[in-house]
Amino acid sequence: MYLGKLPRPAFGVRIPDIVIPPILKAFKSLGIAGTLMLSFNRETAPSSYINSTNPDLLYFGHTGTSIEEYITKGRRFGEAFGAVIEIEADHVSIMGSVERALKKIAGVPMTKPISDDEIATSLSYIEEEFSEVKKSGGVDFVTIDTCELIDYSIDTLSDREVVEFYENNVEFDERREMEERYLEKTFTFISSDRQLTLRFSRPTLARLVLKYRKSLEYVKKVLDIVMKYNDKPFGIEIAFDETPKVSPPNEVFFYVYELKRMGIEPDFLAPNIGFRKREDYNGDLRELYENLRNIHTILYSNNVLISIHSGSGHNPYSDKGFGVWSVVGEALRGMVKYKMSGVLIQLLLETMSRFPKGSATRRLYEEIYYDVIEHLRKVVSLKLALYSPELENLLKTYEKCVTCCSDPRTDIFRHYFYVFQVLRDEKGKRYLRERLVEHYMENRDLQKVYEGEVYLLIERLAKAMRYRNNVFRYRNIAP
Repeated sequence: MYLGKLPRPAFGVRIPDIVIPPILKAFKSLGIAGTLMLSFNRETAPSSYINSTNPDLLYFGHTGTSIEEYITKGRRFGEAFGAVIEIEADHVSIMGSVERALKKIAGVPMTKPISDDEIATSLSYIEEEFSEVKKSGGVDFVTIDTCELIDYSIDTLSDREVVEFYENNVEFDERREMEERYLEKTFTFISSDRQLTLRFSRPTLARLVLKYRKSLEYVKKVLDIVMKYNDKPFGIEIAFDETPKVSPPNEVFFYVYELKRMGIEPDFLAPNIGFRKREDYNGDLRELYENLRNIHTILYSNNVLISIHSGSGHNPYSDKGFGVWSVVGEALRGMVKYKMSGVLIQLLLETMSRFPKGSATRRLYEEIYYDVIEHLRKVVSLKLALYSPELENLLKTYEKCVTCCSDPRTDIFRHYFYVFQVLRDEKGKRYLRERLVEHYMENRDLQKVYEGEVYLLIERLAKAMRYRNNVFRYRNIAP
């Protein structure tokens, strides 16, 4: 069901049969209504892509979980456990390629803009995705990501250059409307502990219009496709975090204000707050607190809440760094949607790595580990689609490490462990993924330990973000 603006956790369910039951058991025990999600441009794909043995489609839906499987199993498990959950299509994106998207997960910077042909291909692919969504019963929530269309080159221009470019490239009527909305006006935002004031100069406005207009335009185009296929009520989140720098408050406001002018009412927006995927936050906690309070004040005044992406840290037990979750929870007073995805598979692999040497669980873990490393060696050697200089450096560091062995926290493995779900045997089967599911279902000891670890993770997050009993604390009242 669509949960509205209910503050809640959201967890990626990359292998549904393994991760959904422990999540829902924890939700029930802690009184949590939460979100199950998969990224539509990285983690899941239409069934035809998942079942294809075409090497060009190797990384599409790299989890091996189709959109149909994700939605149907999410709902089935939700009903079986009697849990209050929402099914989300996360990161429905305009993207250059799925390999480009996966490189971004591993921290590889992407500076080359995507082409018009790539944009058209993305829109066509989103149509394919939501055709399968419709056949599977629909989704309750959608996160739209058009960050690839933000024009960062505008930031390199001087104020004089940006105004000149603005006047030469934006129609007079559009400029007049923009300037009437923003110039010579004061925007004031108030929360429990502060009052913020924003004013826009002409060069600043020109810069924002040029930088974001294409990204904003395609939010609407993506949303139109979603509405064409998804018949049930659903919520909207805007990904604003896939950017190279922390989001300035005035840019957050401009983006939200323009969305609302276009008739788009997001429930959540995810700014860049300095979090990086699978890395602990190492910035100043006081600065993090102040930045979150400022952005929350602006968004909350516009009836929007913050969503936090890249919520997983260096390892499943780091909680994004010492004190970080507590600061986030305190700064946002629990009014936040906090997202974590890969951490649940990472936690499973760490759990398996602690089983006794020689045990079936440990042997399977080691096969997963070394097959991933071997695949990455091939990628680097042949400079295949997933190749990047950053990956090559990680591999060189690993090869020099005499103590790394099968350590699940080795940098190259914790950034690329997802590869095991992609690997196929000579018959085209995802042999490691299938064997992992089979082994997990037959091994009660592994299930028991993993369920306990998942519960403790969700309990820690719930305590910091004030999620416990959210299903009871928030009442939906129609005056």
